[in-house]
Amino acid sequence: MVRNGDGGGFRPMDLRHADLFEISPISILCEDWSGVKRAVDEAIAGGVTDFDRFLDDNPQFFFDVRWFHRILDANRSALDLLGFQDKESFLRESRVRLPANPASNAQVFKAMVRGDTVCQGERVLHTKDGRVVPILWRASLPPGPADPEAYGRLYFFAVDVSELKRVQEALMAAQANLSHAGRLSLVGELAASLTHEVSQPLVSIASHAAAATRWLSRQPPNLEEVATSLQRITTSTQHTVRIVGKMRSFARRGELVTEPLKPQDCIADAVTLVEHEAYRQKTSIAVDVPPQLPAILGDRTQIQQVIVNIAYNAVQAMQGAKSPDRRIAITAGVDDAEAVTFTVADTGPGIPDELLSRIFDPFFSTKPDGMGLGLSICKTIVEEHGGRLWAASGPQGASLSFSLPVAPVVASAQPAVL
Repeated sequence: MVRNGDGGGFRPMDLRHADLFEISPISILCEDWSGVKRAVDEAIAGGVTDFDRFLDDNPQFFFDVRWFHRILDANRSALDLLGFQDKESFLRESRVRLPANPASNAQVFKAMVRGDTVCQGERVLHTKDGRVVPILWRASLPPGPADPEAYGRLYFFAVDVSELKRVQEALMAAQANLSHAGRLSLVGELAASLTHEVSQPLVSIASHAAAATRWLSRQPPNLEEVATSLQRITTSTQHTVRIVGKMRSFARRGELVTEPLKPQDCIADAVTLVEHEAYRQKTSIAVDVPPQLPAILGDRTQIQQVIVNIAYNAVQAMQGAKSPDRRIAITAGVDDAEAVTFTVADTGPGIPDELLSRIFDPFFSTKPDGMGLGLSICKTIVEEHGGRLWAASGPQGASLSFSLPVAPVVASAQPAVL
């Protein structure tokens, strides 16, 4: 159901549209901005040419037009996010519980003036049950200089980014704790890159939700495309959870826990953490791992740390040397029946012969701001796992390899033969 434009009662949606609106995993609000659009148009018609400057010089405009804006409907996810049991009570209290936000509203005003079809921003919600929830929001707008009536039903999509904010805070706290400096140094260097990596799926979620709504507005609604958009929402949500979970595990202090690990899983987890920094530095990462490699015995986070550190160093080395062709190849294979060897090779400038024997020394670094701990800690981790770490260099770039023992195979019990 949605509230009538005159504020009296509710009118029914198309049943299929209503069902998809209500079951969407994304919080959705349907809002009437037609009165606001009229006020914006009147300001432009009155001679305003620089709307950004107009808003700075006329803060009262925001307070004047907020009374023209109304919330018409909210889906189940939005009610849960805001702490309401039923739609009617939320709509009665919406002005108090969801007051207009100057920064967010300014984003919408400016998008109206520019004729943008989307706008987005961040804000904090204070829910009925006392929670403070940071959100990322996104809205689809009518294209071009649309009539104000076209703004009578705008859909706003909101994603709770509380977990992302908690991870950001954990990363900053972890960066300051130098007692496990090797991993946390990487955490600090990757933090900004990974924040963007996590934000991207959130924007994608809102975008696909907007697409679903557009398909629903067709006559007749294209339910096949709606289903596709909702599936993409689910995929993006799972990707966000996976990224956040891996980063939290990487930053967390913990006791050494050894277990059988699949080499391909260790590499995949590490690539997830470093791939966005590689993308920023225009570096491709190729992984070549046979599917039937035997398991190794190790601590998942520490093995992941070794691969991340080596790969991140390769990205930085190629970026610092301005290498034109930046590629990283990560491979794994069985040298013999007792060890699996991992190799990270790059197409950078290589390592000078006189430095090759020193790169694993504590506090030795070729980077001006380097701590010189990363590869030293990697060497210690590998050796504590019963393996070894070595480096090679040539005209085509450098490679670092480490080998780890294969996990012992536990024989399954055989039934007695009587």
